[in-house]
Amino acid sequence: MTNLTTTNLDFASFVTRSRNGERLTVKHLSREFNMKSVDFKKAIVDHFGDRVQFRRGRTGGMVFTA
Repeated sequence: MTNLTTTNLDFASFVTRSRNGERLTVKHLSREFNMKSVDFKKAIVDHFGDRVQFRRGRTGGMVFTA
């Protein structure tokens, strides 16, 4: 598995996909972008900061706040 740079991530699309009702998880998105989960989550936190929450469980995933 090769690591992509964070410039290849379309951060705006994550917010759009979330608002459209898609359940976004670090596990699935990191696979989609061929990245390690830890690296992907760090990139998300670095970009969104406090505007993103990670929820666990069946209905969990990334949740974007105002």
